[in-house]
Amino acid sequence: MAWSLCAFLSIGHGLAYAADAEEGVVQGRVMTHTAPSHPIVHQAVRLEIVERAASSARETVTDAGGRFRFTHLPVGGIRVFVLSTEYGGVRYSGERLALLPAAPVRTVDLVVYEPSADRAALRPPVMFAVVEVARGALRVSVVQRLENPTDRTIVSSPRDPLVFPLSPGAQFVRFLSGWVDPRVDSGTITDAFPVTPGRTEVAYAYTLDARQSEVAVPWVFPDGAGEVDVLVADVGVKASADGLAARGAVEGPTGRFLRWSGGPISPRRRVVLRLQGVPLARDPWPAAVAAGLALILAGGLARSLWRARRPAPHA
Repeated sequence: MAWSLCAFLSIGHGLAYAADAEEGVVQGRVMTHTAPSHPIVHQAVRLEIVERAASSARETVTDAGGRFRFTHLPVGGIRVFVLSTEYGGVRYSGERLALLPAAPVRTVDLVVYEPSADRAALRPPVMFAVVEVARGALRVSVVQRLENPTDRTIVSSPRDPLVFPLSPGAQFVRFLSGWVDPRVDSGTITDAFPVTPGRTEVAYAYTLDARQSEVAVPWVFPDGAGEVDVLVADVGVKASADGLAARGAVEGPTGRFLRWSGGPISPRRRVVLRLQGVPLARDPWPAAVAAGLALILAGGLARSLWRARRPAPHA
């Protein structure tokens, strides 16, 4: 009888464990990585469940150790889970999570930082631009990188936003990634978004009319720039640049490009790309197609060049 009772309890415990294993769990801590690093207590945490047909959300609050836990979550299927929390007026989101039958429990930390309004702590931005030529128009694709070397999130406001250069006469401006509420104003793009420690990138594209065979594409950097890289499609158009040095040619996904680069660029200094022999018959790109191609082209080339600059690891 004792053996039968033990066997029954063992089977029952196994069934209960199997039932629990079918229910997903997302758990972890909210941690600030601003020195001294510590858990954040009584912090609201949101879990968004994103599915094909609909989405829902759950909320909880961290305990005295900064821990949170979401239980009874669906496992498998076509769905992802996204953690987020708002700290110091800044919203932080974690990576997209999936709960699978083989791994129904995920443990992750949500990392936050103390806020700071000290914009002077930002390193001068790096700008990468690709200029493509068609009949009667130019397409300019830009990836701009901001670097925050501190352990605090640098915040801005709509009254004092971040400013990004935009060539005069820019049309069909497309904001591709990294923006919150961008606005075009007086030849610049302004936006107020948090710059977390490390690197933050924004990408955008626009077109310029070419009503003459000679076209100048100027940029003015209100706060200066650490480095500027410009690639021009090598399609027989003569190109030169004021404030940048010729660096030869590079191969891109759509052909050969001539490269100019320079830096650092002092605040409010002009950098001008000059093109000669631009064909004048008008044949612009559809705006939606231009935006998609611009992101792929500019982002891919920028990352290739930035990786090439990265120093090799020591043996």
